[in-house]
This record gives sequence, structure tokens and C-alpha cells, in this order.
Amino acid sequence: MKKLFVLPVVAFGLLVGTQNMIAQEVASNDTEVNAPVQDKFIEIAVENLPQPVLDAIASKMPDVTIEKAEAKEDASEFKVTVKQGEKTSEVVLDAEGNIKG
Repeated sequence: MKKLFVLPVVAFGLLVGTQNMIAQEVASNDTEVNAPVQDKFIEIAVENLPQPVLDAIASKMPDVTIEKAEAKEDASEFKVTVKQGEKTSEVVLDAEGNIKG
């Protein structure tokens, strides 16, 4: 008779524990959806880079060629792909030409 009582209690405990885990997973997924869109860069023509950005690249990296340019939607930062010989790298600059990070 004790075995018949223990089985439903264990089943109920597993049911309650599983529901709690599912609720936590759903709650954690909600926070991931609210990621800031501000970090998105949009590709632009190299000619459209601000003059301070072009001047900074020319003075600090005179031997590079600008391969690609991207800008944040608010034009506060620019991501420039530069190539020197066979080496390609990305440089992030603000609108005044200061290198970030």
C-alpha cells in the first residue's frame, strides 16, 4: 500500500519541478529578444565616409587601402575594412576620426 502512495507523490513532484524549469526557460528567452538594434552597421560607399574618418585613416595607416565601409544608422561610428598587402583588418572609428577599442 505504501508503494501505491509513493508513486503518485513522485510523479507530482516531477510534474511541478518540470513546470518550474519550463517557466525559467521562457523567462530567459524574453531578455534575449530585447537586444539593442543600435549596434547594427549598414554598408556605405567609401566616398561617403566623413572627411575626419578619411583623414585619420590616411594619417595613422598610410599604407592601407579601404576595401569596405559601414556606418551605424545614427552615423556615430564607422567600421572600415582596410587591406595592407595580403592582410585585411577592420577598424572602428567615431565620426571625429578617433579609433575605438
